[in-house]
Amino acid sequence: MNKLQKFLTANAVFSILNGALLLLFQEKFIKIFKVEPGNFFTILGILLLFFALTLIIEIKKQRAISILWIIIQDALWVIGSIVLLIFNPFNISTEGNIIIAIVGLVVLILGLGQAKGLAKIDERDKKGQKVFKFKRKVKGTKSKVWEVISDVANYHKVAPNIDGSKVISGEKKGMVRSCSHGKDSWTETCTLWEDEKQYSFIVDTQAPDYPYPLKSLKGTWIVNEISNNKNEIIMVFEFEYKKYFQNILIHPMMKHQFTKVCKELLDNWKNMIEAK
Repeated sequence: MNKLQKFLTANAVFSILNGALLLLFQEKFIKIFKVEPGNFFTILGILLLFFALTLIIEIKKQRAISILWIIIQDALWVIGSIVLLIFNPFNISTEGNIIIAIVGLVVLILGLGQAKGLAKIDERDKKGQKVFKFKRKVKGTKSKVWEVISDVANYHKVAPNIDGSKVISGEKKGMVRSCSHGKDSWTETCTLWEDEKQYSFIVDTQAPDYPYPLKSLKGTWIVNEISNNKNEIIMVFEFEYKKYFQNILIHPMMKHQFTKVCKELLDNWKNMIEAK
């Protein structure tokens, strides 16, 4: 169990405990908080148990965008607790405010732990470096598959996130390619080329006009032969963000969007290869 799973588990247990206590002893809590009788504690208890269920699901799945939403909910709880403690709009008792403060502090600790765990999602051997890997099996000879995926000058015709792609200079290893998306553009240099096997491009993320929040980005495209007429296309993207907080706030949304992009790209390649 990694750090993220441990904090998600702790959060789930804490939420279940609080939800169950609110449902079982709501009359007691009304007296402690000295508030008007009502259904508030019942509703809150049910919501906490439902929240715990979402946590339990993510302990296994660890979907970045879902975990970000969990962290946001924890942050809203902490902010709400601070507002209640400062302004006390419902004239809650001192004992009630102490409970609010303790629970809010625990939620803050759990939220920070989950944020640190989220920052490490998709991280591999090198600290801070993330890796995306996508695969697709296709019917066709190795030479046919290679012919399609190595057409780097026409990458924009299959990649939905690229509007334009053009070779500026060279060929194979050492080739320089420019790509664009809307008003944004950047250059990439081929650092590896093995015919009918694989090739890699490194993006010039240090250029003053590079539009994305990445410190480094490398893409590798591989053809893995399974049989005479069946191959697997593998795409590997290794990258780092410029700022630590981007691992938490930007990465979940980027992963969600980039996964859709790569699925469509592989669909396009598969259709081109199997239509020939």
